[in-house]
Amino acid sequence: MRVLLTGGTEFVGVHLVRALTRDGHEVTVVNRGRRPERLPGSVRTLVCDRKDHAALRRTLAGERVDALIDVAYAPTTGEDVEALLDALEGRVGHALFVSTGRVYDHARPIPFDEDTPRTLYWGEYAKHKIAGEDACLRRHRARGLPVTIVRPTHVLGPLNTRNNETFFFDRLVRGRPILLPGAGGWLRQFGHVEDLADAMAAMLGVEAAFGQAYNVTGEEAVTQVGFVELIADVVKRPLTLVPCPPPPAGGPSAPFGQNLLYECHAVYTTSKIRGELGIRPRYTLAAGVAQTFEWYLREGLDRREIDFSLEDALLRAAGR
Repeated sequence: MRVLLTGGTEFVGVHLVRALTRDGHEVTVVNRGRRPERLPGSVRTLVCDRKDHAALRRTLAGERVDALIDVAYAPTTGEDVEALLDALEGRVGHALFVSTGRVYDHARPIPFDEDTPRTLYWGEYAKHKIAGEDACLRRHRARGLPVTIVRPTHVLGPLNTRNNETFFFDRLVRGRPILLPGAGGWLRQFGHVEDLADAMAAMLGVEAAFGQAYNVTGEEAVTQVGFVELIADVVKRPLTLVPCPPPPAGGPSAPFGQNLLYECHAVYTTSKIRGELGIRPRYTLAAGVAQTFEWYLREGLDRREIDFSLEDALLRAAGR
């Protein structure tokens, strides 16, 4: 199958390229050409900024593909998604749009399924992703374009651009305490990047997936504090947790990963993708953390320089 992928050289895109080439697909990526060393030699690259719509039309004018996977976020607006679909009008077989679980109204009871109302609970990010979904679904309804919406949650794994699991690795390998926001009781759900890539590769050309949206994530929900405890157990480092009360107005919050601090539960059901497509994750949360830690050590990230001055100030204020 000829597959066109937006991006391809950052986190999810890298793993997606690996999954697609492993499965024997002919892969072309369209991106800004900034990290060509991350692509295998078999992958063809079209250099273009997707937000330049006129250039995108010119770049894709001669392309005809069996599948399109839109994974790059620049940030990507609904208009950018429309422009990509316009540039391939009549020359694409199946379009996958990588959205997010953050399109859902997280003020509602958990778990969230694919029918949970979408809102702007998560602000501009949700706004852009909802607009991208709608651009695809309009094409499906009006023109019969086969489209599928993929909604991941917190994605972990090697090359993660979000400093989440690596945030805790950094502190545990240095024997530093970890500041815990409040009680640390908000639930989180993580999925491994290879499971996400494998799921998208498995969906390509599957008629049952046309016009559908799917949550794609791991099966385990864990509290914030439970996540830290699991990581400490997996990497076999002692853990010292220091509860940190909410900051005074205008004061800095205790850092806790890159985007794990928000005050609501985030739990999603994967019944639909299991039931309709038979797709399930291979990685447990512990196995995903262990594999990511191996990569972290192999890359020498345990030796990188990190500024802990904010945490040191908060620890002093807490009498530590």
